[in-house]
Amino acid sequence: MGYSFSIGRVFGIEVRLHFSLLFILSILVLIFYNRESPYGFSNLEQTTRLVLSILMSVLIFVSVFLHELSHSLVAMRFGARVKAIMLFIFGGVAMIEDLPKDPNREFFVAIAGPLMSFLLALVGFSLRLLGGLFGEFCYLFGYFNLVLGLFNLIPAFPMDGGRVLRSFLTRRLGFIRATKISADVGKILAVVIGVTGLFTSIWLTLIALFIYMGAVEEEKSVTLEGFLSKYVVGDVMSKNPICVSPEFKARDVIDLVFKHKHLGYPVVENDRVVGIVTLRDVINAGEDEDVRDVMSRNVLTVTPETSVL
Repeated sequence: MGYSFSIGRVFGIEVRLHFSLLFILSILVLIFYNRESPYGFSNLEQTTRLVLSILMSVLIFVSVFLHELSHSLVAMRFGARVKAIMLFIFGGVAMIEDLPKDPNREFFVAIAGPLMSFLLALVGFSLRLLGGLFGEFCYLFGYFNLVLGLFNLIPAFPMDGGRVLRSFLTRRLGFIRATKISADVGKILAVVIGVTGLFTSIWLTLIALFIYMGAVEEEKSVTLEGFLSKYVVGDVMSKNPICVSPEFKARDVIDLVFKHKHLGYPVVENDRVVGIVTLRDVINAGEDEDVRDVMSRNVLTVTPETSVL
């Protein structure tokens, strides 16, 4: 989550803004400022034109936030943990850990975002009936939420439609096979969108790249997960690890690293693990410094029965 900053928490979920958001907001303001009604405000007086362009650009990302918040709240209802919601140049992403693999639950988590976008679109279109400048503003707000909802239903990872597609395929083919097919569909659509973008808009090409990378990463993640879930720590751990004492020198640890090719060693004192020392701990230390002065004392531990995943 580098190059981002927190703006607070909603329902216990951290909300972060990436610096790339400032760039896309500036682009959106320019677009609204220079386009004619009903997709911009170029026909208005200059100050009003600027204020409404800024307000609409901000509201679009408020809509994106509500879209991602809907995913998050439904996922939390199913027991998942939401690390944060990030708003960035391509929109937003909910960082959900332990996403439900049950196809019914995945469907509800995936569809929650587009449903929120469609609800906001309905509100915008309804308020248009009030007429005047306010009505035109609400229509544009509704239009972009409609586009957001429909765009996210494209059956391609990392779009919501890719997860909806996978939820249907999982019922017959299993989670891993369904992911492979959904990812392949995403790659094909990304290529089509990218080629179209070469002749129409560079933005389409950038979006296609984003979709393609998302499809590849989702496929790799699930494939790795399927492989690692078969094993426990006891299957892969070093059963008789080399240990060092707190009195070892930093140079002694470096010698062990070169000799045994392990990057970390338990530090044992009186038959008790008191820390761990790694190559990172000693690489910038003086060669005569004691291990006790550079080791990590807060050691996270797992049991041999813990899943490797």
